[in-house]
Amino acid sequence: MSTSHKHYLVGYGSLLSHDSRSRHSNIFCPNMPITVNGWQREWLARGMAHLQTALGVSQVETASLNAVLLRIEQISPELRDREQDYQFVEVDPSCIEAAQESELAQAELTNIRANPGTCKIFICANLNKIQSNSQYPIYQTYIDTCLVGCFDMGIANFASEFIQNTHFWEHGWINDRHNCLYARPAIVTQQQHQQIDQLLEQHQLLVYRDLP
Repeated sequence: MSTSHKHYLVGYGSLLSHDSRSRHSNIFCPNMPITVNGWQREWLARGMAHLQTALGVSQVETASLNAVLLRIEQISPELRDREQDYQFVEVDPSCIEAAQESELAQAELTNIRANPGTCKIFICANLNKIQSNSQYPIYQTYIDTCLVGCFDMGIANFASEFIQNTHFWEHGWINDRHNCLYARPAIVTQQQHQQIDQLLEQHQLLVYRDLP
């Protein structure tokens, strides 16, 4: 790939966590928090290799999701392997807004829009859309990784917004904090566990965890 070309990835799940993406996927870049319009985040991405249900996205005209914009050198074989249950879909930069508190994201988006021929933004859209169940559950450690990534943005209500605009929490969600089953967990403190549970309770979602 020519060095004049720049690729970006929308991180809307565990890639929100700098700790997780750097330690487990060798993606090193600063946080650039954004909002992506026209896409809906959902617990519908069945992960065949890891027997889990992860986050995926669907194009929904009236929806939006908060995320992080990540600079990547290319869509490498390693990245394709990580995202083997997804396809890389190009996103129109006009659908993306910088979080108000992020001057870095605003500057980056301005540059991307000024160079449409050389700057491409991709989002990982899941190939399968199947609700979670006891055989392919949602892992609490995956949720924790996403939400500590939201905390790292340093933006008020970013984690609450993540919870609010994520759909299909109602099935197959297990608490694996004492026996982590997620392959790329972030380091999460006990205090952060409590903070996460408080947020989930505020949004009336904890009732769905560990249902038979």
